[in-house]
Amino acid sequence: MTALHLPPGAGTTHLFLGSTMTVKAGEPQTGTTALSLIEQVCPPGFATPRHVHHKDDEAFYVLSGSIEVHCGDEVWHDGPGGFVLLPRALPHAFVNRGDEPLRLLQLTWPGGFEHFAADVAAAFPSGPPNPAVLTEIAAGHGYEIVGPPPH
Repeated sequence: MTALHLPPGAGTTHLFLGSTMTVKAGEPQTGTTALSLIEQVCPPGFATPRHVHHKDDEAFYVLSGSIEVHCGDEVWHDGPGGFVLLPRALPHAFVNRGDEPLRLLQLTWPGGFEHFAADVAAAFPSGPPNPAVLTEIAAGHGYEIVGPPPH
């Protein structure tokens, strides 16, 4: 592994289920046992389906806006500076219920989440995803869709 520097705005960007993900570092830069770091911008109303990571852990650090995270029976509301750690095997989802974009850093380890983001972006370049296809893509990367987004 070598040193990595990205100036503001740099990275590979994917349109991911209505949000924008900019990969700052992933497997090619950190190795398969390290991490992926993604800056995500989620418009008001954005929500992920409830899902489980079987191969990686995930964390969010809120830069701006607000996030509502559902994990098991817990619900957390955070704004800038809020941090959430979601160990693998726990069902979770998040939603932006605010009226401004949610901007966060997403870390997953080990690295590789960026491949899932790229595959989803390629499958659904515009418009809503086909749930069956999304479920299939997710399964191929070690993710399981277990329910709809939080209401």
